[in-house]
Amino acid sequence: MVVNESLAQHQVSRRDILRWSALASAGLASAPLLAACSSGTGSGSSVAPTSRVAESSDAKTSISAMTSSSATTSSSAASSAAGSGLAPGAPVGPGLTTKKVLPAFQFGGAAGPVPDLPKRIAWANSSDAAFFQLITDSIEQATKDRNIEFITAIANGDSAKNIEQINTFMQRGIGALCIQPIDANAQAVVMKKALDTGAAVFSLVTPPSTNQAVADQYKVGNTQGLAAAKYITDKLGGNANVVYFNTDSIEVLKARHQGVLDGLKTAGAGVKVVVDVQPSAITQDAGFQSMNTVLQAHPDVNVILGGDTNCLGAFSALQAAGKVTDTLYISGIDGDEQALAAVRKGGAYKASFAFAYPLMGYAWGQFAADWFEGKPIPQVMQLNAIELSSGDAINKFSADMKAVSRIWKDPSTYLTMMGSISYGTRDQYIAYAA
Repeated sequence: MVVNESLAQHQVSRRDILRWSALASAGLASAPLLAACSSGTGSGSSVAPTSRVAESSDAKTSISAMTSSSATTSSSAASSAAGSGLAPGAPVGPGLTTKKVLPAFQFGGAAGPVPDLPKRIAWANSSDAAFFQLITDSIEQATKDRNIEFITAIANGDSAKNIEQINTFMQRGIGALCIQPIDANAQAVVMKKALDTGAAVFSLVTPPSTNQAVADQYKVGNTQGLAAAKYITDKLGGNANVVYFNTDSIEVLKARHQGVLDGLKTAGAGVKVVVDVQPSAITQDAGFQSMNTVLQAHPDVNVILGGDTNCLGAFSALQAAGKVTDTLYISGIDGDEQALAAVRKGGAYKASFAFAYPLMGYAWGQFAADWFEGKPIPQVMQLNAIELSSGDAINKFSADMKAVSRIWKDPSTYLTMMGSISYGTRDQYIAYAA
């Protein structure tokens, strides 16, 4: 496989980087990578944690997470609801900083100290992309099910605006914060500030946070690259000119980039990555503009990979240029609704690798409510990538994501949960990318 080195090293400006909002398609996502607002008061639960079935044996597979040197003796017992002796309102310290294998999270743990905080969860949404709206809707559904208040704001890729919105949330008073940082270094300061108030911080990929939603980014990218390589071998005679839309401004997603390239290599020397570039933002317009630029130099591209949002924009550019054929191969990451509709129709958009973002958002809302009651929640939620390349696969996934309160009773197909933390053990938050 050949990579066009000059384009692979393309860098966007600092201003453009600050406009990005992504996961990690998720990690998770190029989110994926990831609005609306409603409110309510009080507490309660229509879905008791003890009603959920135990995690499957697959969910018991250990993953790496963090622990500080001062807490090297900590385990699931040290992270129990009994508490770690922190005085109410005391700063939580440096958190967990050294990797350690965490045990599988067990639902139904005993409650410990209860935070004296508003039963209000805030979602500092970084983008109005479709999959972020799915997260918004599912957090809101969970807050209705548990009768807690939900507030949100959208920064549209502006890091400074996102920080301002988070500070406004905290001035109003919150007990939980959900965030997918745009500029992780800048936003770590306000995330730590929220942790020091005793609030639970739920994040996509980035620390410091009470609960991190993560994915094995190399595996996600490699899965996408391998699927493309199989198509190139089976349908294109082993020859392809590939465009890859990367997300390298997000440090943890660089592993996904390498995974894609390694997967493509398996198709042999006939595969050429002619363009490897990061668009100016995770928007369809940015993907459209990038693809238009690509076509001027490489009109014969026949494989396009990246996150769904940028790939959908690229697809539109190819359509406008009359370059779409049935043998063209496009695959994205995130399970964007438009991408799934394109896959269902058949043709150039062959697959989307989806994460259960609605279920993740619902989990955030449920775990926020548990936090308010002093109950333990997982320190890490690993999102499992689901390949959607057929109508049947899409139908099942879509049905499940429209019934997250039902799937929540056994979420192990989509989420692997590790570690345990509660308000009483809040100093065990993760201060490093899990």
